Amino acid sequence: MRILVVTSRNPFPPRRGDQLRATQTLEFLRRGHVVNLLAPQSSAAPPPPLHYEAYKPAGLLARATEMARGLLAGRPLQNALFRSADLGRRIRSLAPEHDVVLLQLERLAAHLPDVGDRPLVVDLIDSLALNLERRAEFERPFLRPLLRAEARRLLAIERDLLTRAESILVVSERDRRFLAERCGEDLARKVKVIPLAVIPGESLPPTQPLSPQVASSAFVLAITGNLGYFPTEDGACWFLREVWPRLRARRPSERLVLAGDRPTRRLRALAKSAGAELHISPADLRSIVAGSDLSLAPLRAGSGLPIKILEAWAHDVAVVATPWAAAGTTGVAGVDLAVAEPNPSAWVEAIEHLLGDPKARQKMAAAGRKRLETDYSPERVGALWLGAFAPFERR
Repeated sequence: MRILVVTSRNPFPPRRGDQLRATQTLEFLRRGHVVNLLAPQSSAAPPPPLHYEAYKPAGLLARATEMARGLLAGRPLQNALFRSADLGRRIRSLAPEHDVVLLQLERLAAHLPDVGDRPLVVDLIDSLALNLERRAEFERPFLRPLLRAEARRLLAIERDLLTRAESILVVSERDRRFLAERCGEDLARKVKVIPLAVIPGESLPPTQPLSPQVASSAFVLAITGNLGYFPTEDGACWFLREVWPRLRARRPSERLVLAGDRPTRRLRALAKSAGAELHISPADLRSIVAGSDLSLAPLRAGSGLPIKILEAWAHDVAVVATPWAAAGTTGVAGVDLAVAEPNPSAWVEAIEHLLGDPKARQKMAAAGRKRLETDYSPERVGALWLGAFAPFERR
């Protein structure tokens, strides 16, 4: 079977969540099918023998014009930003040569008509409507009405995609439940949950000490991820303001490490004033995760699957998470990870308990690793991908 995979961002190298998802999609589907990738022009070529077709994204003027039209028509800004005349032409040309078309992310919904009569699968990855609804609860007050309006527009698009596509994919059961609640169980039957795959214990270079001058007896707490992504940035800033001063007053030798790409100005300032270590775009984020004693996921917003939790499980590091962060995984609270309500006292208590009880910390880390091996292994995720496309083979 021939599958055309269309992405809004070139997946190589896979530094962001949607790029990692795309590379895994291509890897798993190629095991049983002929897969062709249609992605934006980029200097980074995909590895052979993957066949890659490039399209030219819209320019700034075209995007601005499309955004203005979209606002007048009540369409989401996401759709306007990623609409491309060249992409439309390429889809119309290539789709008839394929048995199935897979569009990644609802930002490509504007190109649904270009797919024609080909069977369509849409990989939402996560629900952007859920993401923005939740973000509106924690953003600055003047932005909240705009976010809620965009969330409503996105939900309408997600409902349209559920109606048009033969299958919708998401990475988390939480996102499937949201779509079922908002769009109806009949449409939600089309939704399949296929998580990301993470390999436990991937080989790592020797972990280098982050600050050699700090005593080696100090515990290291780590917050990692895309530090410019609102849910990560908001959670990290909340922790720095509300939790870290209390914890540091009780345990002054402990270290807090924040590591990842694109930290905001607000996060940089808070990290500096709070005495936290900030590592921007480290060469190997996995080494920082593996070198920590606890991984923290203080997320109050977001959707989809918190990769930072899976990465901690992969490297035998216990996790403390909010209920919202934990709900994006299949982890069991108190077994696979510690879950603390987003209030300072609960977080200080959870962290101090695990730091003071090495056996409990090790037991939780081991349980998290087992959860990863059970629910997020490449074997299981690969089988889910092939199973999602099996119905099209029988036509």
